[in-house]
Amino acid sequence: MRIKQILSIGLIILICFVLIESFMIVLEPYVSVDFSQYDPDMGFRVRPYSGGSNRFGFNAKDFPLEKRPNTFRIVIIGDSYNWVGGKDWNYTVLVDKEFRKYYGDDRVDVINVGYPGTHTGEQLSMLKKYAIQYNPDLVFLGFFAGNDFYDADPHRKRIVVNDLYFDIDPRQEFIFFGYPLVPKSRLISFVQQKYKLWTELMKARTSAHGEKATFSDETFFDAERKHLKFCNLKLHEQGRWDGNKDYIYRSIDEMDAMLKARNIKFIVGIYPDEFQINPELLNEIFTRYHLNKEDYDVELMQKLLKGYLDKKGIYCVDLLDKFKHAGKKNSLYKFRDIHWNEAGNKLAADILFPELLKYVNFSK
Repeated sequence: MRIKQILSIGLIILICFVLIESFMIVLEPYVSVDFSQYDPDMGFRVRPYSGGSNRFGFNAKDFPLEKRPNTFRIVIIGDSYNWVGGKDWNYTVLVDKEFRKYYGDDRVDVINVGYPGTHTGEQLSMLKKYAIQYNPDLVFLGFFAGNDFYDADPHRKRIVVNDLYFDIDPRQEFIFFGYPLVPKSRLISFVQQKYKLWTELMKARTSAHGEKATFSDETFFDAERKHLKFCNLKLHEQGRWDGNKDYIYRSIDEMDAMLKARNIKFIVGIYPDEFQINPELLNEIFTRYHLNKEDYDVELMQKLLKGYLDKKGIYCVDLLDKFKHAGKKNSLYKFRDIHWNEAGNKLAADILFPELLKYVNFSK
């Protein structure tokens, strides 16, 4: 009798589990209303009008698609660096303010089209599908040295279903009810991801200056170690990152060709990782994970990308040296976070504004 009861309870649990999984698949469009949503081309994007976003899910106001006569329009592509600071002190907002001071209102449109969690390959899809509709005169691509090469796995497609992030192989993507099936339990993944977020909040500490950390020490240092891994010279000799580099280069080539065909100017900016400008952080990573400094070139990302852009004749703005100089006096990154703080966003805007200004003309 006892065995039959256990089997009955087990069967009920299994049926409930299968039903919940089925509901999560079939009812995806109706129950998922979080920050991000599935996009068949990019894998995911910010949900329109979520978290202050506009119709395309960008951290910007709703600009008309056609620009006004005698104006100049700049589109700034990026990732989560285009979100930190919101519409108050994100670097794109500060660049826009500088143009307003210089030319007055309504002469230069600075349109922020960044999506968190994306790299250049995914941003190419975003540019084709959404950002190009703004009919820009200039496109500026912000490339984060920390993980844009690292994340550019040509066989990884990051998707969002049921407000959950999954990495799938696009060569094996199977669509069901308009959404891809994932080789994991959505219910279990939901519990795991929400629990991880909760534990991060509990573990995140406060700095000596009273700044609340975004991530726990463990998560932060694991992320920085992952970024540093791309700088390992032995792995490059073994060809570990060849596919990632080729994917980035092809994406930039395609952006450049598409924009040239439309007579749109194209510039690339390289944003440094904190370990590249903070020697104390870099030494702590080497010590914590017992790494050999001689195996690493911590500026390798800049060297690779600048070399490629120079060969292609694409203008590049590298923020590394000015960030290293300013970082000796002031903190430029949020505490236990990979993003710039308000001072870092201000410095980025101060560097980028005069570079963008060189390309502005009202002849079109």
